[in-house]
Amino acid sequence: MTIRILEKGFVEFDGPREYDVVDRSLSPSPKFFISYNLGRPFISDEVPKEYRGFMVFHELTEFEKLRDSNDKCLNSLKSELEKVPEDKRKDYVTFRYGTFQNLIAFLEKYEPNSSFIPEARKSLDFLAQF
Repeated sequence: MTIRILEKGFVEFDGPREYDVVDRSLSPSPKFFISYNLGRPFISDEVPKEYRGFMVFHELTEFEKLRDSNDKCLNSLKSELEKVPEDKRKDYVTFRYGTFQNLIAFLEKYEPNSSFIPEARKSLDFLAQF
């Protein structure tokens, strides 16, 4: 798999953290994908620029602060949403709902035994309550 880095971004997470914006043409991959990538996250260029930092913050929280806890995806999502300005939150929640729908569909097709599917469903169900 060849990952083509298009640009770099920064997010505040215990200091500035760099991440890569990569070409969306990875195959197979879910729409609006993101990966923790051993502490150097990369995110698809199809994710709107104004949302990338929030999603990267989620990944860093999930894999560095909550990696050994229950409901780490859901709790990372809650922390992520606290970072989103209130006047942008409704649109952002709608976007994230779609990202989780796409992720679950991708996992069910390509990794049907993934232990992450129930985690992702909890996050999707939480977003549905907004």
